[in-house]
Amino acid sequence: MKPSTEKRTNGRVQLLTPAQRRWVRLTSSLLPGWSAERAERLLLRPPRMRGRAGEVLDAWGRRVDLQVDGHTVATWRFGEAAQPQVVLVHGWGGYGGQFARWIEPLRARGFGVVLFDMPGHGESGGRAGRVDEFTRAIDAVIDACSGVTAVVAHSMGGAASVQLLRTRRDLAGLVVIAAPASLAHHVRDLSARVGLGPAAHRSLVGRLESAHRPVAELDDLSSLPTQTTRALFIHDRDDAEVDFAHLARFGAQWPGSETLATEGWGHYRVLGAPEVIARAVDFIGATAGLARR
Repeated sequence: MKPSTEKRTNGRVQLLTPAQRRWVRLTSSLLPGWSAERAERLLLRPPRMRGRAGEVLDAWGRRVDLQVDGHTVATWRFGEAAQPQVVLVHGWGGYGGQFARWIEPLRARGFGVVLFDMPGHGESGGRAGRVDEFTRAIDAVIDACSGVTAVVAHSMGGAASVQLLRTRRDLAGLVVIAAPASLAHHVRDLSARVGLGPAAHRSLVGRLESAHRPVAELDDLSSLPTQTTRALFIHDRDDAEVDFAHLARFGAQWPGSETLATEGWGHYRVLGAPEVIARAVDFIGATAGLARR
């Protein structure tokens, strides 16, 4: 099963063409296990988008390459190492340069900024398509820095950053943008998008769980340090990739968290929305105890 050559329609990435989805619907009813295996391959091999982002970031910041799971991961540092650091995390199929507009506002508030390309994305080698693979990469980037006070993460990067708190409980602040609060619901949506029937969907979930852990465990946030890590959840009402309902789910599961609902930006452009950047930077500044400049 090869991904569609279409890019986006109404803001949504087209994973398959209409003809491919009809074919998947047919085969998933006849061969659910085989169809689930093909769907897993598709979902775990995100498109590599980068353009000239790496060149621009090389000119602006200091590039530091890390080794994660035996592969080179490109990171860029902005500011001084002695400053409190904010790590910016992109999503599935994204790249670090999507956060370019965040660098100066964070630097103006006294933060150092670290952004990077996930394995298999942008300038980085290897592969990362599962939540646990994203989580390991984020953890490695934080380990390579000193004084990380907050993480800002988009989409699947947000879901992975939430899971990171199961083992890394010292973050002061977390900003999650356009991410799924329930992986069970999100995988069900993805199955529907590629045309998997019920049996093939169950097979896909089983394959994903055998590689990591049960989805129900991932969706249970009760053991996370919600009392010590402040969280801000942001979602756009016109998000065509991740259902807007996830914003309320996050708010209900994270006592004391803040939420921001936007409109008209969609799933990707929300990262550049001025009100999103301003609110997030203010939130991180307050969390870190830095006076506004």
